[in-house]
Amino acid sequence: MKDFIFEPISKNTIKRCHELNEKNVPNVGSRSLEGLTNSLENSDYSECILFEDQVVGFVICFLDSEKTKSYMEQIDHKNFREISKRVSNFLYIDRIAVDSDYRNTKLGSQLYSNIINFSKNNSIISLTAEINILPSVNVPSFEFHKKFNFKEIDTVAYSEDYEVSLQKKEII
Repeated sequence: MKDFIFEPISKNTIKRCHELNEKNVPNVGSRSLEGLTNSLENSDYSECILFEDQVVGFVICFLDSEKTKSYMEQIDHKNFREISKRVSNFLYIDRIAVDSDYRNTKLGSQLYSNIINFSKNNSIISLTAEINILPSVNVPSFEFHKKFNFKEIDTVAYSEDYEVSLQKKEII
């Protein structure tokens, strides 16, 4: 992976992360550029992957903290709220995306390895995420998370056409 650069998302790369996010809808939720920028500014961990000055992957995560809970309440983030009812001392993986041309190259795995290292260095006990079940099952995400030993802790149906699987991985 010597040609890939891993670095925190910055003001210089957020627009390209947004474009990649929108290419990955519905596997990740659509966000406005302003909304994604706001998430980045309130996040506790972010990273993007650059290849030949193009963003080919990124991740944005949030700690289980009072600051984050206040922010998530403000933006009415249902998945974070549901996870925080069930888990404590966690890092929530809000969104991850890898450009379709770069999938199956271990870039997503490298992002997750970096997240795990961050978690270990910050005494975080669990990683959490959600995977869409409806409107369609995100099979690649289920398979990816299974490789990292994520386990389903619950499912939540928000409406007839929106349901998620809440996932958790123990770090220790």
